Amino acid sequence: MARFIVIEKGTGRVYGDTARFSSAEKVISPADAVCLFDRHVGRATRGFGYVKPESNDASYHVYEIPRSGPEGATTSDAEAQALVREHGSFVTSLVSYNS
Repeated sequence: MARFIVIEKGTGRVYGDTARFSSAEKVISPADAVCLFDRHVGRATRGFGYVKPESNDASYHVYEIPRSGPEGATTSDAEAQALVREHGSFVTSLVSYNS
């Protein structure tokens, strides 16, 4: 399973870290990661599109943490943002539909 950390573009808040969930959850793409977080907070299913990072329409920035990176789940926004800065690779920006 890929490890993704998703940050809300508008607020800079961390929407989620896939390491916080069971490895039984299949997360292959950035959109899968956001759908996983949505399910766990009880949010309705949404659609996603991929946009450029500087797009005004972007809802989320998605970062991947390599498998060789730290394995422990982050417990705060500050910890997740530090992990992204130190080990993360920017993957894509997503715009959400039906939100």
